[in-house]
Amino acid sequence: MTEVRFLLAGLLCAGAAGASAAQTAPSTPRLHHAHLNSVDPEGAAAWYARVWPQGRVGVVAGHTAFVAEMPLLFDGVDAPPSGAWDPERQRSEPQSPFWHIGGFVDTTDRFEALEATGVTVLRLEPGPGQGPGVVRSGLTPYAGIHGAEDVAEAERADPRPGGFGYLVGPDGALVELTGSPRTTPAWAHVHLFHTAPRCAANWYVEVLGFAHAPARDPATGERTERERWDPCGADPGPRGFPSLERAGTIRSPAATVVHGSGSISLYPRQGDTPLVPSRGQVLDHVAFAVDDLDAWESHLETLGVTILRRGAFGEGRSLLLEGPDGLGLELVQEGGS
Repeated sequence: MTEVRFLLAGLLCAGAAGASAAQTAPSTPRLHHAHLNSVDPEGAAAWYARVWPQGRVGVVAGHTAFVAEMPLLFDGVDAPPSGAWDPERQRSEPQSPFWHIGGFVDTTDRFEALEATGVTVLRLEPGPGQGPGVVRSGLTPYAGIHGAEDVAEAERADPRPGGFGYLVGPDGALVELTGSPRTTPAWAHVHLFHTAPRCAANWYVEVLGFAHAPARDPATGERTERERWDPCGADPGPRGFPSLERAGTIRSPAATVVHGSGSISLYPRQGDTPLVPSRGQVLDHVAFAVDDLDAWESHLETLGVTILRRGAFGEGRSLLLEGPDGLGLELVQEGGS
């Protein structure tokens, strides 16, 4: 995969921002909810409440919902939605930019307890050629390794508490739980795939008013404000472990963007297969709350952003727009007009 192709992809996903460098977003959106499709919305909401007992089953804006820090809203569909986890391919199929949802929590004993209740817990590949077998990354010392020498060194390390791991939710949604004994529980976890993650990060900052996560000086550890990624295209890095895929996971180049109530990490798509739009998949779109939807609509139209739908959201209103690589993004203004 060449630098040129990534640069071209970056120009496509950042094109709206480039139309008006001086344009300023009306405010910083806050994570509001994730929207899913399900053949059984009530059963799906109940599953998430069982996995995450800090939440509850409820109704949000007329939708059956799992209510937590980031509510999950469900639309009922007649047939299984696409984008479900495929155990043979070891990824969602087809893969959209919406990688997974989940929560931050101490996972040290969480996966074993969930598996004992019948929840499908995926196994992580510990390292190259090592075979599957661990339910969370803290059980394997193989983080970030690639070669035989790295494996030999890693085998001398000890497992640690916590780490990340994955569940298969209703309709095949991929769910990640991650954290350590120091983690404050919060159901507010979204990870995305993009063809050119750093170009997509520029788009989120320049179009949606997010911020780039601070950079860390490797020599001093000090955090400094990050400017836009320029150039934003880059060749994919090596595959590393632990991983859901036997071949390993490509984790670089990556980027993180900060919204009004947290952050979202962006990772490169896995391989050459193009990402598909998220709309209509089990993980349909992610929504953010704003205070002045009229100002946002004017802002987005000025930048040439594709608005897919204008509609009601309970007693409020929403705009559904198309983000980088076809990710569905919704802006919600609750209540009022």
